[in-house]
Amino acid sequence: MADGDGGGGSSAVGIAVLVAVLIGFVAGGRATTDTTSSTTTKSGSGTSSTTTSSSSGSTTTVRSSNTVVTTSTTEAPTPLASCPGRVVRETTENGITLRLYYDAQAGGVNCVSAVHNGGVTPPGYIKNELRFATSVGTAWPVYATQTGAAGAAEVSGVYLIRTDNRCVTAVATYYPSGSGGSSSSASLNKVACG
Repeated sequence: MADGDGGGGSSAVGIAVLVAVLIGFVAGGRATTDTTSSTTTKSGSGTSSTTTSSSSGSTTTVRSSNTVVTTSTTEAPTPLASCPGRVVRETTENGITLRLYYDAQAGGVNCVSAVHNGGVTPPGYIKNELRFATSVGTAWPVYATQTGAAGAAEVSGVYLIRTDNRCVTAVATYYPSGSGGSSSSASLNKVACG
């Protein structure tokens, strides 16, 4: 809860989730309920957004004000508005600056941002990938990917949790002509291992 919030934000989330559950129950009595609620709170230090999603018993909570809390989920959560924590490794290759962030919450959070230094024009786009270095899987929670909007020169916020003492590999790829065309990339291999 943000300072000066008075608890209104958490009450709004609780009410929104309760209403969604009741609507789902009345609409068909489903055993599993998909709900999404969102609140924004304003404090003296800025604005923070909270999104809570629940699907078939898995819950993900993301706060863009540098707080990440995730409990068991099988689907990659929505990328963060910005990466929390501090930059632990950075590289610039092929006109792309790739940054890997670390934050101590949720058993360690590694997050990736990439910027194409020359700008991007549609249909060009940037795609970020983050994985545990020892994993060959292509699904959360060992792998996460984010494709930026066409024309976006910066893509940020894809992350993995429980990364403490585990090496990660990050790759940012720029597709100047959209999918199927040529590409260039920047990568950080086996970093943030401890």
